[in-house]
Parts: sequence; C-alpha cells; structure tokens
Amino acid sequence: LAAGSAQAVALNADGLGNVLLYPYYTVREPSAGNAYNSLLSVVNSTSSAKAVKVRFLEGKNSREVLDFNLYLSAKDVWTTAIIPTTDGAGIFTADKSCTTPIVSSSSAAPTPFVNYAYSGSNDDKGGTSLDRTREGYVEIIEMGNVTGVTAAAVTHSSGVPACSPLAGASADTVPGNGGLFGSITLINVLKGDDFALDPVALEGFSAKALWNPAGSILPTLADVNPKTSVVVTGTNAYITDWTAGFAADP
Repeated sequence: LAAGSAQAVALNADGLGNVLLYPYYTVREPSAGNAYNSLLSVVNSTSSAKAVKVRFLEGKNSREVLDFNLYLSAKDVWTTAIIPTTDGAGIFTADKSCTTPIVSSSSAAPTPFVNYAYSGSNDDKGGTSLDRTREGYVEIIEMGNVTGVTAAAVTHSSGVPACSPLAGASADTVPGNGGLFGSITLINVLKGDDFALDPVALEGFSAKALWNPAGSILPTLADVNPKTSVVVTGTNAYITDWTAGFAADP
C-alpha cells in the first residue's frame, strides 16, 4: 500500500499539492454597479523555485479564457485580482513575481479574459459573449521546480526578481515537489459580502517535469503521471489505474 500510494495522485487534506483547483471566481453584479471582485493567492511553501501554469476557465462549459506561466521563487507568494471589465472580466496584479506573458499591473487596464476557446470554429453553442468570462474557476498546475539560470532569474532580490533570462526554462525544469497552497476570496464591498474559499489540492500529480511554453494549452489535468489515484476512506485505501481511460456508456 505504501509503495502504491507514493506513486499515485491523491487529495491532500492539508491543502498542499502540485495542483490547486480553485472552485469559483465571479465578477457578477447582484445589482447595477455592485460587482464582486475575486482575490486569488498562491503560495510556494518550499525552498525550490517553481514554474506553474495558471489557467482561468469560464463556468458554463469549462472553456479556457486566459492562461500564462508563473514563476515562483522559494517561499514566494503571488496574488492577483479578478475584476469586471466593460464586457467581461480581467486580472491585474501588484506582485513582482515573473509571468510569461506579463500580467497587467493596472486595475484601469487589466489583462482581459478572451473568448477564443468558445467562439468561431470553437463555438460550443453556449454563446460567444465575453459575459461568459465573468464567472468560472481556476487551475494552477505545477510544471516543475526550476534550477540553474532560470531559478536565479526568478528569485527575488530586494523584493524584485530579474525575470530574465527565461529562454532556458524548459531545460532548467525538473520534476516538482509540490508544496503549493492558496486561497480565493469573493468580495463585494458595497454589499458587505466576503467569502473565502480554499482550493482542492492534489499531491503526487506527476513524476516528470511538465514544462510547456506560455500560450500552450498544456499541461492539463490529463497529464497526470502515472495515471493512478488513491482515495482513503476510513481504514480503506482504493488505488485505481486510469491508464485505459473511462469506459464508454453502453
């Protein structure tokens, strides 16, 4: 059991993992001019620098609306605010941690969410409006620990990392050791609402590095490696091999 569990993806009861799944964000307006903001944080609790994929997905059909690569130095914290725009939603950050591409630092001109994944040839018949981006959820997937020149470039010095050069990030990425945790807060000042949500944390997600360039849809949750899960209920542990995928419904 110990050997099997050590090589399987599992829920971490302490909220620490290689993957964080934030269940909900929203910038909806309960009444005109009274929108929610969603404030997200991710913390690297380890002494290793990391590369992670940050992905925002809309809530109607789980279509991606924004992704980028985030580099966290050892013991680093990254924060961002999801805010409403004229026709949808976007993010901005005052944080100095390195991102590729760069995320806006201006609340007046946030990095906008987009509808490419559900419009044009990707139309899923759920509507192509940017209004769909106003609520959804967030995935953060550790691509690996970064070493060498990349680790030096993303490590804070006097509070600010150089963020260059990052051209060798792929070669400098090795299998990660998890240790990510975070939170998301849904806040509406005018309504007096403030809801804090913890992400679901998955540990043991991948035994290999998962680095992919900014703009790539990879990695996704399908990249779990090995494709084995462990679920513990009371005194019972259930280890399942998902290599063959799901059986089709009859």
